This record gives sequence, C-alpha cells and structure tokens, in this order.
Amino acid sequence: MKKRLFVYFFALSAFSIQADGVNLTCTPYQTVCVNCPEYQTLFPIEQFSSDSGSLDVEADQSEITRNADYHLTGNVKLKSNSYVLSADDVEFSSVNQSTIAQGNVQFQDATYLITGESFAANKINEDLEAEIQSADYQELKSNANGSAASISKTAKKVIFHDATYSFCPINQNDWQIKAKTIVANLEKNRGIADHSTIVFKGYPIFYLPKYSWVLEGRGSGFLQPEYDTYIEPLYTDELSLLYDANYKRSYRLRVPYYFNIAPDKDLTLAYTYMSSRGSIIDNRYRQLLDRKLIGGEMKDSMFDIESEYLFSDDITKLKRWLVNTTTELDISDKTHISTKYNRVSDAEYFKEIKHSDTDLERLLSHLKITYNNQESHLNAELLTEDEQIVNSGTSKYTRAFETSISKSFNTNGSIPIQLDLVSTKFKHDIASKDSGTRIHGNLGITKTLSTKFPVVTTKANVSNTHYKLKNKNNINRTVAGVGIDFAFPLISQRELFNTKTIRTITPKISYNYRAKELQGNIPIFDTEDKYDDIMTFADLTSGERYTGLDRITNANDVTLSFVSNWTALDAEEDDLDLLNFEIAQTFYTDDEVVSDTTNTNYETRLSRSDIAAGIDLAVNQYVFNTDLQFNPGTSKIVKRTNGISYKVSPRKFITLAYNDEGTETSGTIYGAFPLSDSIHLFGGLDKTFSTGIKNKETTGLAYESCCWAFRLAHFKEHTGTYYDYSTGIELVFKGLGSTSSSIRKHIEQNIPYYRANLSE
Repeated sequence: MKKRLFVYFFALSAFSIQADGVNLTCTPYQTVCVNCPEYQTLFPIEQFSSDSGSLDVEADQSEITRNADYHLTGNVKLKSNSYVLSADDVEFSSVNQSTIAQGNVQFQDATYLITGESFAANKINEDLEAEIQSADYQELKSNANGSAASISKTAKKVIFHDATYSFCPINQNDWQIKAKTIVANLEKNRGIADHSTIVFKGYPIFYLPKYSWVLEGRGSGFLQPEYDTYIEPLYTDELSLLYDANYKRSYRLRVPYYFNIAPDKDLTLAYTYMSSRGSIIDNRYRQLLDRKLIGGEMKDSMFDIESEYLFSDDITKLKRWLVNTTTELDISDKTHISTKYNRVSDAEYFKEIKHSDTDLERLLSHLKITYNNQESHLNAELLTEDEQIVNSGTSKYTRAFETSISKSFNTNGSIPIQLDLVSTKFKHDIASKDSGTRIHGNLGITKTLSTKFPVVTTKANVSNTHYKLKNKNNINRTVAGVGIDFAFPLISQRELFNTKTIRTITPKISYNYRAKELQGNIPIFDTEDKYDDIMTFADLTSGERYTGLDRITNANDVTLSFVSNWTALDAEEDDLDLLNFEIAQTFYTDDEVVSDTTNTNYETRLSRSDIAAGIDLAVNQYVFNTDLQFNPGTSKIVKRTNGISYKVSPRKFITLAYNDEGTETSGTIYGAFPLSDSIHLFGGLDKTFSTGIKNKETTGLAYESCCWAFRLAHFKEHTGTYYDYSTGIELVFKGLGSTSSSIRKHIEQNIPYYRANLSE
C-alpha cells in the first residue's frame, strides 16, 4: 500500500506548481537559453498607437452606414493605445464600441497574441471583452502557448475552451496540457484546468480532474519529487561489499511542498521516505531581511534555516536529525553580522541518512560581527565558533572567542603604517590538549625608496605575542624584522599566439631579516607548514613559512625570483594571462630554522631552498598550469602539480589534475561531453593513486530541452570505511514543476564548473 501511495504522490506532484529552482524560462527578455530556438511569436509584434484618444485605421476599402458604423475590408488593421486587430473583414460600431472581425484574425494586447477565424468584442468601461473562435494563442511574458476551440478574454481573466496549454516554444510542444476548460486568472496569477490530461511526446501520461499552476513566477504547491537509490551496508568493510549478500539496495523518495509566503520569504516542507530507515520530515525557510547597494555591489541580508527529522531509524531505533541555520545581516553600511548553527544528531548522519558530504570532517557554528570603515582604514571583528565532529573527522582547536582590529595610518603618504591586534581564546574537545588565550600585536611600516628603475621597497615590523595558558606558565614572544626588495621591471609590447600583448619581465632580489626566537614551548593552535604539500612560488616569496601565529620563522635570507608575464592588450579585468612563468629560490645564512614540531625549537636545513617554479598558459579555451618543487642537489623534481583544462561551456569541458606530494600521489578528472544539442554526458573521478582509493566517482547522463529536462546520476564515494553508492533521477517540466534538487546540488559539488541550471 505504501509503494502505491508513493507512486501516486510522485505522479501528482510532478505536475503541480512552478516555484524556485531550475530556470527553464525562454522569453524575449532572456535571450540566452540552452537548446532554445530563436524566440518566435505567432505573428510579428506591432507597436501600439501613441495617441490614447483615437483609433488608427488601415484598410483597402471602407464604408460608413447611417448608424455611424464602419465596414472595413481588405488588409484591415485597427490600432489603439492598448491593442492591435488585423483581419480580412471588420465591422466597427462607434456608438456601442463593438467590433466583429472575420478571416485571418490577429489580435494583440499587452499580454497575449491570438489568431483565429472570427473575433467579437465590446468595450466596457475602457476594458475590452473579446471572444475568438478556432484560436491559437501565446502569452507574451511567459511564452505559454496553445490552441482552443474558443477564447473568452477580459482584462483580468482568459478562458480557453477545449484547449491545450504548454510552456514549450511555438511549434515545439514536447509536452502540453489538454483540458475541457482552462482559466488563466491574471489578477490572481493562477491557471486552473478542468478535466486535464498531461500529454508528453504525443502520449497521454496522466489525468487530473482539476489541476492548478502559477502563471508566472513563484507559487505555493507541490514541487518536483526527488527519487534516488542507495545501498545499505550490512557490513562496513570494503571486501564484504563486493558480495551482493552483504548489502541491501534501498531507495529514497522525497515529495516537497512549496509555500510562497511573500515576495521576501518562502518555506519548503517535504516528506521523505527511506526504505531502509523510515520517514523524514524536512523544511527550509528563507527570508530576505534587507537589500543594499554597497560599493557598487548588491548585498542581501538573509535568514535561512534548514532542518531534517527522522522520527525513528528502523535500523538504529534512534531519532536522527539535522539543523543548519544561517543569518547574514547588514546593520549598517559598515557593520555586518553573520551567524551559523550547524548540527546533526550523530557523526554518522551524512553517511547513513544524507548519503552525501561524506568527506566532511567537522561542522562549524559561529557568530561573527565585522566592522569595515574604508574611509578611516579601520577594520574590526568579533568571532566565536564551535565544532561538531562528523564522519571520520578528528577534533581541532576552535576559537571560543576572538577579537581583532586593524588600522592603517598615513596610507597616502610615503610611509604607510599598519597596526594589527588580535586576541583569540582557543579550546579543544580533548581535555588533555593545551588551551588558553593568544594575544598578538603587530606594527608594520613600508616605504618605497624609488619608483623608477629599479623599484626599491623597504619594510620593517615588530610583533609581540602573549600566551596565557591553562595549567601552564604564560609565554611571551617578541620578534622584529626588516626587509628590502629590488625589482627590475621591463615592460614592452609583443605578439604571442597572434595576439598583441603587454610583456612584463620582473627580476627581483629580496633580503629579509627576522630575529631568531625560541618557540618550542609554544603550543600549536592553528599553525601549519606551507611546505608540507608542495613549496610554491607564492609560498617561497611570501617571507613566512607558516600559516597562523604559533610559529614565526627566523630569517637572514636572500631570495632571487623571476616573473615573466604576457597579458593581452585588450584583456578584461577577469581574463587570464596568456602566459605566466615564475621561478624563485632562497639562500639561507643560518642552517637552523624555527620548527613546527611540538617541544622542538629548531630543525636543520641546507644553505638554500628547493627551487619553486610555476607555469600558467591560456590559449583560447585551453588552460595549462604546472607547479614544480625542484631539488638542485639531486637534480630531481620532488613534488609537483599539473593541470590541464578545456572549457567551452558548463556542458562541454574537461579538467585533469595530477598531484605528487612526495609521499602521496592523487589525480582528478572532471568533464562533460555533448552527444547532441540536447544530450550530454558528465562525470568526475577523484582518486588517490598511492592508496588506490577512489575518493569520489560520479557518472551521469542528461537530456535538456527548452521545456523539460531529465538527469540520471550515479555516485560512488569513499566514507573512510566503505564505499557508498547512490543513484539519483531528476525530471523537470518547465512551468509545471521545478525544484532546487539535492541531486543537482550533489552533481555540482562533485564536478567543479558543471552547472545543472539550464539557463547557463
């Protein structure tokens, strides 16, 4: 009985309402639409008369009767400031403002284009009431179109008798509604069809005695249902899952209902049935709090809350739930509040219930208040955060409370001064871990000694860090440093790949000095070594090896770097450089460097660093990039990342990347390939070669036309203990049902650059 009920809901809600989600609109106001033919109308659109007090008349012949009635024949056209009427034969009464037209009738007003065999109308209180027989019609704004035995039209309502209705382009009605009567209530923005049949590709697929939908925009009602399959493992080791007997194939059906509460708020309420787990109720409420234009960019203040609740898990017999709520609110042009509360009932929720986001390690909740005054060059921030460990993640330090302030002085002068102060209280879920408060202040000064060749820039800074630790002595650290850069930029115009370019060659010599300070007794709260994965050009030339503030490297070094950059002469701001080559190496005078190993002050190093080099090349839609870490002592490349991509559109692209971090190798490939104008394949693979584990694997097929779409996607994701398999199906009919599907979101998460929105 349950399965029959679900099938009924699936069929019913598939043809229920148009709401938020996929944009399948193809109108004259949106010229870019995938697979849409050039926008067509029933007949060429005419301009209305500019004179509101008269009626423009054109005809081959005309005669006037005694009652001041007009009889017009041959290419007749009546044009007012609100409608245009064309026909072979027209009788018009100036007394009662009635019109009768015969033969090749074409009627146009602000909302509809209508053709027919005959036309009869009366003007009542400045409104035109019309009756058209054997008609074809088109609604101008939504492009809804069809045919009818007759159409009765007023300013607020249109009634179609024995009619069809579709949002597909003219003469491309892949699907349509056939109904005894269709009423388009323009005032209520609602369409109602009596005794309606949904016809797809010429075949009737569903009947409804009464069916309602929104004529334009959003409206309350059922959204497109979501259906996918997944496996429920009986054992959690990968070897056991090789045998069919060790896992159970299951399915999930979600039926959402959309509440269009107001133009600035909505609610989606959904019932989900998981065949192996039970029933879930989920909802999402969104509200636009404010909208402001700040710095030429539109910024929205939003409140968004999402929740899921599984009453009783059929397997664990526990209640399972998820809550995710965010608020982004601009208090003023300078002050912003951001809050997020993200929690699940247990760490296995994403693996066992969501079957997505299984690579998440922790959920962070936060409260953040920021103040940004660009005029006075003052920034301030208050932050507190908390974590929940999920999947196979491990606990890390969180900022129980952090305050920071940054102020610039003399920004337009010759010696800009920057003052930064940040205080952070760190906590950890494991009680044995060090915790406490870190207060860090930094004063930095920069001065440009020469803007001519060579460009000479000097800098100096002094910082003090104070650690107030729980169950340990306080620690105080003061570090000062200076530096100078000599840059020799050479700029010229050249031609590359038959393109006029600006070539910039910049050799640079940098010297940095920073005092040597014992730091082995300082705990590691948020510091990581940039060189752990690969030493890049940006890492080497930044002057600081570590992220965070718990370790600050000593320096008495000289860095040699070289950058060659080729930029198209007519390049836009976001365009990639045609060619960019960079290489750098640092030479050390101290064979010891501050270590990030706990309770270790220094570690030894050679007198020079490895060579970091990078090449980026962009030719038409092709982009190549490579980062190399080269050891000159062994004359070998010890680490590298390589990438190549070809991007034409979100439906036609391929991206390949390979990473060799010395101890681990991995690679990714993402892409989409069109088989025709409407059909394309998409897929992605993220694999760690050194372990043989496929982290994520996605494959799928999509058919997309102007008025309907179908997607089938299969997901394979490593959860840390076993592979999770799921398959999702999405079906969208333009105007009848569209939803912000979790399947679509899952595809876009696993395949970067791919977009399931048909308007892109």
